[in-house]
Amino acid sequence: MEHHHISVQLKQLLKRGYSINDAQNLLTAPREVIEQATRDCIADKYVAQRTLLSQHHQARYAMGLRG
Repeated sequence: MEHHHISVQLKQLLKRGYSINDAQNLLTAPREVIEQATRDCIADKYVAQRTLLSQHHQARYAMGLRG
């Protein structure tokens, strides 16, 4: 449960505009837990960006089909 709690706190800090380094320094947990939460957060952000890019390309293709 600690990992989930740290992940939520990290995401909240990042949404507020903190850098990853600043957010990591503000969290109080074992370093391994913070690093894993950071890796998970970065991976989630990457997946979200790839999904949006895919949707964008699909929409552009669909708009081109209107002919």
